[in-house]
Amino acid sequence: MNRGPSFITECILTRSCPNADKLLDENRLQDSLLLLPTDGGLASKLKKSNNKLRLLAESETKPAPHRGYREINKNAKTALKEYINKSRQAARQARRIASEENLSSKDALFENLEKSHLEIYNAIPRYDRFVPMHEDLWVNYIREILNIPATVPNASKLNINGSNALVKLSMADYNGCLLRVTKSRNANMCGIVGIVIWDSQKDFVIICKGALVDEIKCIPKKGTVFSFEVPVNDEEALQYTILGDRFKYRSSDRAGRKFKSRRCDDMLYYIEK
Repeated sequence: MNRGPSFITECILTRSCPNADKLLDENRLQDSLLLLPTDGGLASKLKKSNNKLRLLAESETKPAPHRGYREINKNAKTALKEYINKSRQAARQARRIASEENLSSKDALFENLEKSHLEIYNAIPRYDRFVPMHEDLWVNYIREILNIPATVPNASKLNINGSNALVKLSMADYNGCLLRVTKSRNANMCGIVGIVIWDSQKDFVIICKGALVDEIKCIPKKGTVFSFEVPVNDEEALQYTILGDRFKYRSSDRAGRKFKSRRCDDMLYYIEK
């Protein structure tokens, strides 16, 4: 067994220790190797198998944290789509009735619909119903995100870090926000103002206040620039702009997403127009 020390120094410790003989001289290592037979990885396989069985048993005994989540989510989307379609159809029918009856005011139209067309009257969207969603919920929510105090006498004294505010706004929820379309590839959409009732991946579904009938519109984010205001006090507000092409994510996805700098050659028409 004289090859023991030479085998250790020449084969095992050549890379890990440049001076392997010193370790042997100081009796820091044994002069012999102890070789034990292995089971060919059987123990590790059994351990993995036992872990899988344990996890499977725990998953069967523990109740699901969100039972039926997919079904609930699917039903919610279906109900929202049905509401949007019924509301838009009712708005078209109400405008047709107003044209046939020569009704020029909203009060006269609603009075006629309540008497003669109750189903249409109940299906028409009401802008006033969503105003508390904006004023009471979203405004307080966005002010809390931006750390705006409850009372601010002068907006010039407001201390807000611009970069941090933009990061927070990019991850915020815009359901209830009052949006205005400032620029769009579709010129007919410019100037549309409404409250967001659904912030989807590719569209903002908003309810707009009309002269005769309030209506729901789906504004695509692609090719559209939006603007909104965050009230500071009764007279002043902070104004921000949303580039729809860079906002094509759901609010839940934006919360965990880090926005990075990227090419903007697909947005040159914003400058050219």
